Amino acid sequence: MTGLYKQSNARRRQFVQLLTDLDEYWIEVLGNKLFHDLNYYDLFTQMWLKINSSEDDTFRKSELYKLMPHISQRTAIKYIQTAIDHGLLIERMAPHDQRSRQITMSTDLKRKIELFLDHSISMLQEASWKAG
Repeated sequence: MTGLYKQSNARRRQFVQLLTDLDEYWIEVLGNKLFHDLNYYDLFTQMWLKINSSEDDTFRKSELYKLMPHISQRTAIKYIQTAIDHGLLIERMAPHDQRSRQITMSTDLKRKIELFLDHSISMLQEASWKAG
């Protein structure tokens, strides 16, 4: 591990507090403790990354399972369905295949993820400035 520097306990505490604050903001911005889970974090942020790096904002369900690598496909199916049931993800029939479903991120979820990211970046910048 190159570039690893031993930090003071005060700096470590500051980092833990930063993580705690980010965690609390995640719950606040999503508005439901049900989504207080790193697997939802993985799913939503990875969807956001893919949406913002391509022209296509739709996913097949099978693609979404891969965005939650720390749980089984069966559990991922339940997580995705819960997000659909709460309106965070939108499910539609694929226009080219009525047996296939397409999943998109709701406009509200996209906005919330961007709020979370902006807030997180600001907090990290502030913490970096304080360390200066």
